[in-house]
Amino acid sequence: MQLAEFQEMLNRADSIEKYMHECSIDCRQKYEARRAEYTPKPRVLESIKKLADQFIVVVIGADWCKDCIANIPVLDLIHGATGLPVYILGGVKTDPLNPNRQWAVPPSPPEVDTMNIKAIPTILIYTLDGREIGRIIENPSIEPSIEEELLCHMEKK
Repeated sequence: MQLAEFQEMLNRADSIEKYMHECSIDCRQKYEARRAEYTPKPRVLESIKKLADQFIVVVIGADWCKDCIANIPVLDLIHGATGLPVYILGGVKTDPLNPNRQWAVPPSPPEVDTMNIKAIPTILIYTLDGREIGRIIENPSIEPSIEEELLCHMEKK
């Protein structure tokens, strides 16, 4: 992705703080319950904190998605503990009227098409110049937790 395209995407995205604050009351209650039940691993957070100023995380998701409800609050905890910038491109909607298209664009962000998003949440890890270095699709698959998998991608940079 070109730097200008990356900046444009970030300009359309919400910071995780704004997203968490402005989502529906029902969604916010689910997010708060998940935040209350999850404790990120402190040693992993310390390692992420040392690298946080080199990366940006962008999440493509939706309020209706159970995996988003499970993972976005964890990313908010990670952001709060480490300063790792996290942005959300929310509002993804399926396209029930078109069997040839998974997502309805709009209202879904255009990145669902341009970035070949097949499942949500898709957690994208970028360097500051817009180079994608990793993806977590729905749930961690390499490491047991989101924070561990984020760190794995960050350390491989």
